Amino acid sequence: MIDRIINNLKTRRERVLSGEVNCIPSSFTRFREDFVGIEQGKYFLVSGQTKAAKTQIATNMFVYNPLFYAYENPDKIHLKIFYFPLEESVENITLRFMSHLLAKYSDYRISPLDLKSTNENKVVPLEALELLESEKYQDILKFYNNTVMFFEDRNPTGVKRQIQSYAEKNGTIHKKKITITNKETGLSEEREVFDYYEPHDPKEYVIIIVDHISLITPESNMDLRESINRLSEYMIMFRNRYNYIPVIIQQQGTETGNLEAFKNNKIRPTMSGLSDSKYTAKDCSMMLGITNPYYRYSKYLKMNI
Repeated sequence: MIDRIINNLKTRRERVLSGEVNCIPSSFTRFREDFVGIEQGKYFLVSGQTKAAKTQIATNMFVYNPLFYAYENPDKIHLKIFYFPLEESVENITLRFMSHLLAKYSDYRISPLDLKSTNENKVVPLEALELLESEKYQDILKFYNNTVMFFEDRNPTGVKRQIQSYAEKNGTIHKKKITITNKETGLSEEREVFDYYEPHDPKEYVIIIVDHISLITPESNMDLRESINRLSEYMIMFRNRYNYIPVIIQQQGTETGNLEAFKNNKIRPTMSGLSDSKYTAKDCSMMLGITNPYYRYSKYLKMNI
């Protein structure tokens, strides 16, 4: 194991010196010291109050930005995203991607609402739709379609089954033999257990998104909290065994979003404020807290009235 770790450190160093990367660079360039980017083998938790734009920010950070980077740098990383949309429809997620696509490669800044011509006074320009149908945009949309895989599984076992199956087909699981003693009989027996995982494609970044975790279907004979804890255990396994990148979205409890919290300026998401289970904060590699933008603007207006 020691030799494998040291060899990996040398490989990562040479990779950077040769122009490759060890993470998908963060889109927030000013904060790269705090959040350098999306690295393989990291487990992220995105949390905030209700209507704090958790899903929008999470999809931008862990779907749209990585996808654009992978599309523009096919020699550096290969991307696969497993998305379990428990709250939003696949159509809404894809529509929002189209808005990001137009904003990135053209002068159009059109919200998903306006892209659908919802307001009769703001009909989407025909040129924007023609861009989406153009060869370049269709190529990117095809890349999106082939990269992002949506699943309807809602319980922890279903999520585990999908990811486990992919890992087994796209890598080699190495095992080692250990000797254990049966407590009942006192006899020793030899067993094969997991040792390490070797992916077929070391450049592949596998991102797993569950949005949001409190909407999962509880496992049989488990309540919601126990089921969330079970899913988080699986996320740890995906991270530690396969070097995958789990991302869960979890709401804050009402105590961090009520009027008293606002009055006392205690509106920042906290580990203790997580709704339904606190164990996810202990399990994750990094927690990203999102404050409701309404509270920020309200505070600004109050100071300037």
